[in-house]
Amino acid sequence: MTVSKIDLLNKKFARCMRGYCPDEVDLAMHDAAEALGQAADENRRLLERLAALEREAAQVPAPPPVRAMVCPPTDIQGALDTGRRIVGEINENARREAQRILEEARSEGARIVASANLAKARVIEEIAEMRGQREAFEQEMRHLLEGHFRLLESAEAARHSESGDFTFAEGQD
Repeated sequence: MTVSKIDLLNKKFARCMRGYCPDEVDLAMHDAAEALGQAADENRRLLERLAALEREAAQVPAPPPVRAMVCPPTDIQGALDTGRRIVGEINENARREAQRILEEARSEGARIVASANLAKARVIEEIAEMRGQREAFEQEMRHLLEGHFRLLESAEAARHSESGDFTFAEGQD
């Protein structure tokens, strides 16, 4: 599953008794982890492609040097020189194209890494925010339960004190 930056930023979790629904949070974290894993795999694949293209570019032979002619060129010699010049231009164009492809691959790899790092930072921020919300909820729940416990204790104490003071009068009109 693909998770985008917008998906993570707009993700809302249903509330339940203990805060956010743990199943939904786990699913969102799983999706984010999958997206980061895919980005890392794509980055690795692009780096391997870059290395292969660099090896290919290094193996392209340099065009042969143009030799000075001692005797006047004949038609065959002119054709050979023209062919060498064309081959040299083709090699140079291929070298430039390989360099352009390498630069594009490096740029794309850097973009993917930056995107993955941004997604990772957002997930870490979300986790920290959720932890803070959980702690606030736990503190609020603790205060609420303590207040209810005090109320129960005071009601029980009141019941005990009332039962001791109450007496029945017998035989009076």
